[in-house]
Amino acid sequence: MRQLNRLLLVLFLLLLPQYAWSDQTYFVTREQIDFAKLLAPPPAVGTPLQQQEMALLLTLQKDRTPDMEAFALADAERSVFRFADVVGDDFTAAKLPLTAKFFTAVKENASDLLAPAKKHWDRPRPYVANPELRPCVSRPGNASYPSGHSTFATVVSIVLANMIPEKQAQIYERAERYRLNREIGGVHYPSDVEAGRLAGTVIAAFMLQAPAFQEDFAKARAELRQVLGLPQ
Repeated sequence: MRQLNRLLLVLFLLLLPQYAWSDQTYFVTREQIDFAKLLAPPPAVGTPLQQQEMALLLTLQKDRTPDMEAFALADAERSVFRFADVVGDDFTAAKLPLTAKFFTAVKENASDLLAPAKKHWDRPRPYVANPELRPCVSRPGNASYPSGHSTFATVVSIVLANMIPEKQAQIYERAERYRLNREIGGVHYPSDVEAGRLAGTVIAAFMLQAPAFQEDFAKARAELRQVLGLPQ
């Protein structure tokens, strides 16, 4: 019995790395996109452009209402189901398990692609540069440029609009409000948000050409359109 237990332990230790530390497979790899080469560097602290951006953020802070703060706080959640207000009440994770799983993979892939760029520029958050700026959302622990939330909103809006072209205009408008909420929330400069919009567009373009993405996209699209009562 003791020898059997020892054998099982050895087998467990041999197999453990295969399951616990296996690399995540993404639709698009970091080798395909280098945002440090594609995006312009962010405005440095103290430059006229950075000062203009800070003035805008302070104005947004002064003018924001409790409803605007609540909206920005709700949009801090990186979930495609934040688009339910334009897609419809049936657009929920509970009703769309395949779609939910698919967009989670899209989100994680986009975050992985953006991480090297954030590390490369390591731009401090605007509230670090100016303590007068008081965010109404949680203060992220990573760098400011490019905006991860804005990248996410752009990627998923493009993918979602390709699933439901009937609502393309509403989806893109909702993505713009989602991006703006990062400025209203006081956690991103406008240039962070714009860089995220550009990064998200590039990521979506690469994803739409990836065979693995196309396969999962087709399954999620079919589920989504069926639940929404739209023709296949």
